[in-house]
Amino acid sequence: MLDQPRFRHLLNQVEQSMQTYPRRLPVTLFYDPIDYVIRLQGKRIRPLLTLLSAGICGARPESVIPAAAAVELLHNFTLVHDDIMDNDELRRGLPTVHVKWDLGTAILAGDGLMGLAFQKLFELTYPGTGEMARRMTNTMLIICEGQALDKMFESGQTVEENTYMEMIYSKTAALLELACELGGLAAGAGEAELERLRQTGRALGLGFQIQDDLLDVLADQAALGKKIGSDWSRHKQTILNLRLARHLGPGYVLPEAFVDFRSLLQQKGIIEEVQQLADSYFQTAEQQLTYFAPGEWQEYFIRLVGQIRNRQW
Repeated sequence: MLDQPRFRHLLNQVEQSMQTYPRRLPVTLFYDPIDYVIRLQGKRIRPLLTLLSAGICGARPESVIPAAAAVELLHNFTLVHDDIMDNDELRRGLPTVHVKWDLGTAILAGDGLMGLAFQKLFELTYPGTGEMARRMTNTMLIICEGQALDKMFESGQTVEENTYMEMIYSKTAALLELACELGGLAAGAGEAELERLRQTGRALGLGFQIQDDLLDVLADQAALGKKIGSDWSRHKQTILNLRLARHLGPGYVLPEAFVDFRSLLQQKGIIEEVQQLADSYFQTAEQQLTYFAPGEWQEYFIRLVGQIRNRQW
């Protein structure tokens, strides 16, 4: 993501900030799994969004490093608990925390990451840090709602597409929305700019999750870093399932084998249809960014949206 010296330097600062935190006691069972998660090689999209949002609103991205680190720590908290709920064995190509250690240790590590996120946020000297913490708290609860909805949908109940969209907003898009908003808040942006940033993050997050549904079916497993077809094997409701059910009509029966499911999606044109839906959200994100003053940060931001749109992981 934006692989150039300037951003490598900024993200190195974010990494250092994430790894630098006080340890009251040398409790290795608590801190070792946290350090393990922090050092997993993710793309760091959310902290990039915070840095770019600050830059596009006229602030120095270096001044919001703690906010960028806080967003990524909160994201890591959600990943650890998501892996537990989904019983995933791999994260970014490496064993998940509950596999490498155990379930109880993973729960504790996730809790610790959430606490560290708030601790990191309060390193900011920005006078509106309290508002940023309020937004982060609200977003954390929204994410938990989304995770619960996702779990409920595994029961086989009929899910309407608008309900699915609410679930993926809560589970995924809300955090990207927060990442953008925190950058704007730290930059002292006005309400009109903040709303543009929220809409950018929201659209980007919705496109990102719909794209994830596609990648779970189509991606190269090595590039994805986790087993493909995992949504299918857990009977998760995805936009692909919902669109296919709508095409097949009442009394439909989905294939029992994953390879047949994937083949049917292609035959019915669902893959192309869902890709167009994801693209529409990425286009919305790019459009929101055109309302900001042209310059390097706007250019970088639009470039990041394009890279996410074309990802294969």
